Amino acid sequence: MAKKSKQAKDNINESLGQDASPEQLSAAADEILKQAEQKQKSEDSAHETVPVKLVPDETLIEEKIREIIKKGKKKGYLTYEEMNEELPDESISPNSLDGLLVTLDEMGVQILDEEDVPSAEGEGVEIGAEGFEEDVVEEVEPEVQEEVDAFSAALLEQDAKRIEDPVRMYLSQMGEIPLLTRDQEISLARKIELTRMAFRRRVLESDYAARRAVSILRKVESGDLPFDRTMKMSTAENLIRSVVKKRLPQNLETVEKLLDKNSELFLEALDSGDKSKKLTMHKQIQRNRRKIATLLEELSLRTSKILPMRRKLGSLLKKMKNLERIISEGPGKDYFEEDIMAMTEELRGMIELVKETPKQLEKRLRSVDMVYKEYENAKRDLSGGNLRLVVSIAKKYRNRGLSFLDIIQEGNTGLMRAVDKYEYRRGYKFSTYATWWIRQAITRAIADHSRTIRIPVHMIETMSKLRTASKNLLQRLGREPTIEEIAKELKIGINEARRVLKISKHPISLDRPIGDSEDSYFGDFIEDERADSPVQSATQEMLKDRIDEILNTLTYREKEIVKLRYGIGDGYTYTLEEVGKIFKVTRERVRQVEAKAIRKLQHPVRSRKLQGFLDNEEENDEDSEEEA
Repeated sequence: MAKKSKQAKDNINESLGQDASPEQLSAAADEILKQAEQKQKSEDSAHETVPVKLVPDETLIEEKIREIIKKGKKKGYLTYEEMNEELPDESISPNSLDGLLVTLDEMGVQILDEEDVPSAEGEGVEIGAEGFEEDVVEEVEPEVQEEVDAFSAALLEQDAKRIEDPVRMYLSQMGEIPLLTRDQEISLARKIELTRMAFRRRVLESDYAARRAVSILRKVESGDLPFDRTMKMSTAENLIRSVVKKRLPQNLETVEKLLDKNSELFLEALDSGDKSKKLTMHKQIQRNRRKIATLLEELSLRTSKILPMRRKLGSLLKKMKNLERIISEGPGKDYFEEDIMAMTEELRGMIELVKETPKQLEKRLRSVDMVYKEYENAKRDLSGGNLRLVVSIAKKYRNRGLSFLDIIQEGNTGLMRAVDKYEYRRGYKFSTYATWWIRQAITRAIADHSRTIRIPVHMIETMSKLRTASKNLLQRLGREPTIEEIAKELKIGINEARRVLKISKHPISLDRPIGDSEDSYFGDFIEDERADSPVQSATQEMLKDRIDEILNTLTYREKEIVKLRYGIGDGYTYTLEEVGKIFKVTRERVRQVEAKAIRKLQHPVRSRKLQGFLDNEEENDEDSEEEA
């Protein structure tokens, strides 16, 4: 303002000269000020800001989506970074995002990370001779070199001392991770949402996983499983409990019909020899699977319920590939012709169960794992950029019964929980949201773990009174008071005083060093009664080998049915119906084969090999009863 008034004064002096009267100066000043006000008004009107639309322009979003599809179709792939850059800054609905992913998937456009982008053929940078320069080697004087070496050694020694402190080491490593800007937070949150949605869809597009999801949702519908623990309700995505409950039976009925249709098409394609017909059926199955995934996604099953489906598919693939390998090798020393035929039937049953060949299932799981890896990396980047926030909050909770590192660790647990629950569309920063989860995790850990055994508040008050009475009696009597004297002082029973004294004792860590040398620990002087004896471990291994040896005397089908029925190997026991589906026989036939195998195993020639182990178990039971 002062600058403008000075400029106006100079303009007046130039126009009127030094000999102008005060009246002339005043009139000229008024005229110049009027001109300045008119100029300011014109500038303000020219620069008048237009109100920003808070509601996203649907036309702009559609244009952006069309550009993304066009770009992906041209290249054959898109990166997550390109998706984040191309998507409009306005809030795009999850349904639009889901539809975009489905469209890209149907067109064969893959979504990759920057590291997985294939390098274009023929790309290269030619560097001529002028691009290289001779390295100039300068000679270093011996005195300077000695100083450099000494300084380097001092730095190494200082680093070694610093590494000995775990807190310093953690803080130094944390300091290497850069902080995230607001745009980076939103970009990572979008990437987490994209990869999580892609992971869920690719798992649910498997008929086997979809059937398991339908089974879980049927239990939710009947009330056998809690609604809130199984389904994810999100205010930002307008998933209201009543809407999902209303949608649940209709979607499940449609999904079951599509799954049954897929089963018919898959079996028909499996036995068909016409390649064009097979291809048509395969395309129809893929379309049905995309519809199934969309219908199940509308019900918002929790991701924690989908992860076990991926592990189960991996287990089935491993078994299918193992059967394929044995069948390809053919009959030999280990397997006869009838064993190979039984394995072929078992493989066929597993293929019909999964509705995919081993090669198709392997391709699916490879795609699922790639997306899940990107999902985990995005979560790790978002949490890693906020580790300093955890440390700053953890400093406020020192000296409350937990070490500083334990407090940081509990805060990191809350941070990871915040990453899973964060919804960037609400508009607040991630640090604002994560603070509450970090505090909640730390305060809960202090309440639960500050002592090995959690003590109620009223008992802590009683312990404090007991300690005060004990100190007063020590000063008065000149010796340590007895339990009876303390109980009399507090006017409580002797048993109650004894119980409070017992509770007030602090437990000692087994890793507590004994002596100054720290070569031995407190736990080294305590006998571990739960440790398995070498004799028992060796006996268990011998028993396992002997059981395998006896089972190998059975036919392949008998051996496999016994192993599946009794959980030998993986520890999971299959029902008669499940075993029948794998071997393509009835439950009664499975029961007959199992009974026949058990009769064979009970034959004295075979059972005699296990008699010694049974006698040892009886002797051990008698010894334990005598000790008791």
